[in-house]
Amino acid sequence: MNWRRMFFIPLIVITLIVTGTLTTTPLNLVQADELGTLEQEREEIQEERSDVQENIEAKNSEIASLQKEQEAVFEEMKQLDIQISETNEQLNEKDREIQATNKDLTRLKEEISVVQKRIETRSELLKDRARSYQQTGGIISYIDVILGASSFNDFVNRVSAVSIMLDADQEIVEQHKADKAQLESLQTEQENQLVELEALKKDLESAQASLASQKQQKDELIQSLELQEKKIETEVMSMEEEEAMLAAQEAAQNKAIRLEKDRLEEARRQQQQQASTGSASSFPAVSSGNFTNPTQGVITSGFGPRGGDVHYGLDIAKGGTVPIVAAADGVVIRSYYSSSYGEVVFISHNIDGKQYTTVYAHMRSRSVVQGQTVAKGQQVGIMGNSGLSFGQHLHFELHEGPWTPGKDNAVDPRKYGIF
Repeated sequence: MNWRRMFFIPLIVITLIVTGTLTTTPLNLVQADELGTLEQEREEIQEERSDVQENIEAKNSEIASLQKEQEAVFEEMKQLDIQISETNEQLNEKDREIQATNKDLTRLKEEISVVQKRIETRSELLKDRARSYQQTGGIISYIDVILGASSFNDFVNRVSAVSIMLDADQEIVEQHKADKAQLESLQTEQENQLVELEALKKDLESAQASLASQKQQKDELIQSLELQEKKIETEVMSMEEEEAMLAAQEAAQNKAIRLEKDRLEEARRQQQQQASTGSASSFPAVSSGNFTNPTQGVITSGFGPRGGDVHYGLDIAKGGTVPIVAAADGVVIRSYYSSSYGEVVFISHNIDGKQYTTVYAHMRSRSVVQGQTVAKGQQVGIMGNSGLSFGQHLHFELHEGPWTPGKDNAVDPRKYGIF
């Protein structure tokens, strides 16, 4: 399986260093160059931890700036919402005015229709009278009427009647002109009202579209700012985890520097007592080299390419209750349950001034804790099938230097005589 994909720790594990030389010499007689190396490595961890803390502060400052910018954008969006609401209300008001005006125009059209009918009626009346004039001789008929008077009084009455008739005809003509002018005025008023209302509505719709566009731009800006904030928060979480790991490593480094020889001797004595029990045959023999076999069993998968990926360790399988032991003296830098490694222990070693890291994965149980000093051959757990595993086995890794997520320092354990 591809451990690079399945297991991720968002920091480079800086290996904890302990003395790898087991003699009867007390710790205060450890060679000065080895102790100086330990202290120098501790200072490097402290410097890296300080850099990480500064980066966290810088990222938190970026988050605060982004949040402040988001608040400003939210306030602008609030004002836009108010303007959009007001514009919508104005549009609704104009729609109501247009509806009212359309009702008025409908009424005006009805009135215009009535006026038009009156005009048509008067036109017919004038036409009839004109035809009568043609048949009777027009104005001559009026003279005949006047001259046909039988008396002076009759003459006056006839003159008055003719005058009234002429005035009536003239009044009809004038009323005709007035009604026509009224019709034209009403038509002009109708057109002006429609033009004005439609222009106002168009302006409001344009304003509404502009506000909606601004709102969309603000929405997109908010989304962009939120994405940036989430990205930085993820980076901060990773750096915080890294800082916590560095802090734990620094504490372990301090502990490694002040450890005394008798603790290692006590650990070796306890391991020897365990080996003397009924299950002693299950413990691998402790070899004289720098590393010893971490367990008993057979290799079911070696180091190197496997199924299109790279297998960065050895898979060693055996049935029953099989102890797992430390491959060399060291300090436990992690002991926990991983979703991919299962029950796993990471141990840091310092052998001849060089750093190494060993990994023991898929165990049934663990018998050591973080920060604990272990001796070569001391039990650290029981072989199992936890995590992303298929069948009981130990997945064992050896790194020349610190363990990294990319397994950059992984080497074939058989290079050092393991199996």
